[in-house]
Amino acid sequence: MKENNTKKEFLVPSDLSQVQRVSLGALSFLKPLALNEAILFDIRLCLDEALINAMKYGNQLKKELKVRLSIEYDQKEIRMLVEDRGAGFDPKKIKNCTTGENVLRGHGRGLHLIHQLMDEVRYNPKGNAILMVKSLKKSLL
Repeated sequence: MKENNTKKEFLVPSDLSQVQRVSLGALSFLKPLALNEAILFDIRLCLDEALINAMKYGNQLKKELKVRLSIEYDQKEIRMLVEDRGAGFDPKKIKNCTTGENVLRGHGRGLHLIHQLMDEVRYNPKGNAILMVKSLKKSLL
């Protein structure tokens, strides 16, 4: 997709106080799609989780390290890419938060929510970027 009014990029310091501002900016950018509240809730929740993870685990809350959010859409889908400057991680090593002793853990649910609410989730090979895709055709059914 070419750089145009259906693509926007945010560079955000790794400061948790910036998450709400960036999420609201992303939702404002998506206004032309006239999405229903349920879809907007899913998008915001997943975006918040991905940004927090990138800031906290990827960039270790070092404010000088930026998190990049690239968001774009067309008639079929919304794509959100969140990338940090960290060493990355192996998503296959994340424990299932819905089984065994993991149910009682106080963390580890963000990625699970993202996988449940988005139609497609992919990671780059390094593990420091997550692509979240929300299908508009499925969402409008």
